[in-house]
Amino acid sequence: MATVFSAHCVDSFCLAYDILGGEINPSNQNLLVVTPLRFYRRQLHRLEQAPGNIRSRYGGTISAGFKRGSIVKHPKWGLTYVGGEMLKPTKKELQRKVISLHSLETGKRLTQSANPKDIKFLTYSTWRTNTVPVSAS
Repeated sequence: MATVFSAHCVDSFCLAYDILGGEINPSNQNLLVVTPLRFYRRQLHRLEQAPGNIRSRYGGTISAGFKRGSIVKHPKWGLTYVGGEMLKPTKKELQRKVISLHSLETGKRLTQSANPKDIKFLTYSTWRTNTVPVSAS
């Protein structure tokens, strides 16, 4: 489970060396770790109802108009990806939608109260990538 070249890439390097030849020691041992994002699908029947017999929203792949996993740019948090949404009560409005933003490197949630108006959409993604240099392992 270690993120090092010798744990994951030796077989492919040996096959490539056998066919193509070249140096016996690989010149680049950096790794690109690709992790799929996990999306929770809709649950139509939640266990507890809110007041007025209304069931709260849970799951789905759209958050305040953004597809979950989309890479976006936020003025405070920088490059992140979109997570879930929730309704936040405010004094001026009855409720407004806010979304959570997550780190591209670690997947950790950075905030739960990002205003969708402050976010600039960049691209869709369903994967999180991280490069691991040789010296870090």
